[in-house]
Amino acid sequence: MWMWTLDDRLVNMDLVESVELLEVYPDDADQAQVEAGALEAEYFELVAVLGSGQETLLFDSEDAEQAYLAYDLLARLLARGSTVDGAPITEPISMFDLLDKERSTHN
Repeated sequence: MWMWTLDDRLVNMDLVESVELLEVYPDDADQAQVEAGALEAEYFELVAVLGSGQETLLFDSEDAEQAYLAYDLLARLLARGSTVDGAPITEPISMFDLLDKERSTHN
């Protein structure tokens, strides 16, 4: 299965070793406050890590709920090989496509 990245590259998801949802804090954030949970993330990045060690950005959002939903949708897609509605993936897809399909199943 092929997926579009945020910078419009195609990634073969069969080569992905892991998927991470990263919390991104301001550059000047105090590390002690971050570790104590006193600061909220500025935004979130959904990153695919390839077997080569290369990381590629698939999605980002300032909304924690949307970021965690994207992470969950991608995990389910990779586990079953089809979208939420059970449709097989026959062409490249993006995280925005997955989120749109999720919203359309709830409307």
